[in-house]
Amino acid sequence: MTGVSTIRLLLLASLLVPNLTLADDGLAMLQRIAQGSKQLTYSGTFVYRSGVKVVTSRIAHSLSDGVEMERIEALDGSPREVIRIGGQVRCFFPDEQLLIVENRSKQRGFPALLPVGLGSLPDHYAIRSGAQGRVAGIRSRAVNLEPRDALRYGHQFWMDESSGLLLKANMVSQRGETLESFVFTQVKVGGVLEDDALKPRFDTERVRVQQVHATEVNADAMGWNFNSLLPGFRKVAAMRRQTARENPESLHVVFSDGLASISVFIESGGAADETDKVTTVGPINVYRRQLGEHRLIVMGEVPALAVKQLGDGIERRQK
Repeated sequence: MTGVSTIRLLLLASLLVPNLTLADDGLAMLQRIAQGSKQLTYSGTFVYRSGVKVVTSRIAHSLSDGVEMERIEALDGSPREVIRIGGQVRCFFPDEQLLIVENRSKQRGFPALLPVGLGSLPDHYAIRSGAQGRVAGIRSRAVNLEPRDALRYGHQFWMDESSGLLLKANMVSQRGETLESFVFTQVKVGGVLEDDALKPRFDTERVRVQQVHATEVNADAMGWNFNSLLPGFRKVAAMRRQTARENPESLHVVFSDGLASISVFIESGGAADETDKVTTVGPINVYRRQLGEHRLIVMGEVPALAVKQLGDGIERRQK
């Protein structure tokens, strides 16, 4: 074999074999991001974009005696505020004089793009550490995740090199378009929050309270089979939810690959002749399917192929 042929084979091998050093480095960055979002004290202002929708919000977060506390307030559009203490989430809508309260045993806090389980991510994403730069005046470093199939989107994260806090994130389509993003425009990491940083800013005395009841269920009690599970996605939560006493219960099942998540809602009702269809709202694809007397809604920040494939494999379990 000639020297030139040998070099060509080595170059080809370098393209076919993943760079484990870069993958390990990127995975370590993701682990820092996931830990930082829960353990750090921080406050600041961020901009969220989804399709044509742009919202500026203020956030404060802390961890006290092992309990996360977080407050997010929208600064434009109609006023709204979310306060999370541990597993309890309280959403205030002052214009409607409405307070929605939900207890969640499995939390997923700000930002929604954070990875919640990293074990098998390298099997489904090529993870590469990226360039250094600045976000909100803070020295940051990027990590990129490129999907290995058509069932998920790509992601770009920028992490504060000092603390590990996520400063910026993009969700990217197969065509390289940015579907969703958030970025801090101002942020303070560490130190002590202001006294009222985590307190409600709106009057909660004279509001309608809507309590969302959620009860976890195990696989045997769900009553449904999921026959078309997506590679890398596993069931991470299953609960029966009731938004009001007069409303029927619905089954809510969540699947995740450690980064992307898909929610399945199964509820009574719907028209027997309703046509199955997929709709898109920003980065979210929603598949609606009528199955006998039940309406199925499968939705997530994943390509349409993923929600339809999962939804088509759902069937009522035979007793």
